[in-house]
Amino acid sequence: MEAQRYDLKEESDGSWTVIDKETGQAAELNGEPLAHLDIHLANEYLPLLKLRDTVSGLIRKPDDEGPA
Repeated sequence: MEAQRYDLKEESDGSWTVIDKETGQAAELNGEPLAHLDIHLANEYLPLLKLRDTVSGLIRKPDDEGPA
């Protein structure tokens, strides 16, 4: 089973932050930190972030290609 990169952290005010476990910081989407969110919204971001990472891994830059 694949390890989850993102997790949720409850803040002291009852809001939730999506944590990037690789950095220990709030995950970002389009440059915006995913912090102080409603629990339902925070949960909706988890599969989106996983999909973004999957797609990013599938897209190869032209100079990453090996010999033809």
